[in-house]
Amino acid sequence: MERRDPELSPEQDFYRHPELYDLEYEGLVEDMGHYLRLAKGLERVLELGCGTGRLTLPIARSGAEVVGLDRAPAMLDRLRARVRAEPRLRVSLIEGDFRDFHAPGLFDLVILPFNALHHLRVAEDFLSLSRCVQTVLKPGGVFALDLVVPDPTFWTRDPEGQHEIRWYPDPEGGKMKSWENGFYDPITQINWVRYHYKRASGRLQEIRVPMRMFYPQEIQGLVRIAGWSVRRMDGDFMGNPLRPGHGKVVFELTLRA
Repeated sequence: MERRDPELSPEQDFYRHPELYDLEYEGLVEDMGHYLRLAKGLERVLELGCGTGRLTLPIARSGAEVVGLDRAPAMLDRLRARVRAEPRLRVSLIEGDFRDFHAPGLFDLVILPFNALHHLRVAEDFLSLSRCVQTVLKPGGVFALDLVVPDPTFWTRDPEGQHEIRWYPDPEGGKMKSWENGFYDPITQINWVRYHYKRASGRLQEIRVPMRMFYPQEIQGLVRIAGWSVRRMDGDFMGNPLRPGHGKVVFELTLRA
């Protein structure tokens, strides 16, 4: 059953606006090589939070059968259109919540990429997700995910300022201005990221993305409690060990005997 944030209106939900999501992230390649290396030579891959297919399609082009799961119908509709344009790819899609899902068959690799972990709010969500992954992972299979290391410097920025200003083609025509701001709630550990779009027409649109932040020691504890063994824990997608100053935690997990 889908659980939605009461603070978000449909207009503010990023995942109802795949055209905006793709403007922001379609060109992101930082993690591409990492997940393609993990999928190389494998038969079946499950991608949780597949979105519009930024990783789904390249992994499928590498030869694997890919099952993509996402809870946002608009994102899946955009991906379905792309899959239809490449009929030779072995891609199937499931609408569902990765906290409690079912997928057909077993998989060599399950991935939860691009900070999707931050959509979980409480420890029980991670434990539920882990149980689902463990039921579909082949013996010796890998569960791979990445997340952001909390950076307090972002939380000291002016919450009403214009940060990281960008210009994009406006899907409605012309050009539009985009910027970010937000605020951090230290009790819930949720970083409220706000994307602002000033359309060519002058209309302002705000998107909100609540991201529950996990500290490295916290997520390592949850990993152990959930029954995983850590095959690798790196500080970037190049395999460098996690050290102060790194902005990512990149996990490769296997089921503990």
